[in-house]
Amino acid sequence: LTGACDVEGGIDGSSFVKQGYTLSGAPYYKAMHSENYFYWDPDCMTSTDGTPRWIIDNSKPDVTRAHDLDADGVCNYIARIDSNDTRYPPTSGEWTMNCAGHFKQKFLILLTTSSTMAQGTMTTTMAPVSTAPKSLTLSGACAEKRAMNGLTYGLAGTGADGWPFYKAKGVDEYIYHDADCDGPGNNTV
Repeated sequence: LTGACDVEGGIDGSSFVKQGYTLSGAPYYKAMHSENYFYWDPDCMTSTDGTPRWIIDNSKPDVTRAHDLDADGVCNYIARIDSNDTRYPPTSGEWTMNCAGHFKQKFLILLTTSSTMAQGTMTTTMAPVSTAPKSLTLSGACAEKRAMNGLTYGLAGTGADGWPFYKAKGVDEYIYHDADCDGPGNNTV
């Protein structure tokens, strides 16, 4: 997952692993290194006439409930995107995200991974780049970098880590994922 607001930045770069299925038959996922979950809820309140959506929450969903899977009686979550598709969350889109108590629209990207176990060694591979957006347009750059606003970045390939990277059209500017940009062991994303 990438694109979360700064206050929820701890989930940026998180990997989520499928844990099972809820009563609706939708899969749910847990972050590998935190107590955050992705799940589909047909109605996050107890009204039974709410909007179906994918939710990122710090509460584990109750897989025996038909709706309001976190059993809080309200729609309180980290982020959500409305969707009737119970198969999996969208790989990219505008999510409504709680950023320090203020709901903001944030473009989140989810990349599908698959893991296999071979002779006791875990191997993780990224899904085909076709699941990543084909292009990104930059906006909201600081005053010193305002010339970058409006640049369109085209999908250029994947790095050694399997994440997609993008190159700006007409200039040598790139967008890429670096899990350890401060050098070995600093782990700053």
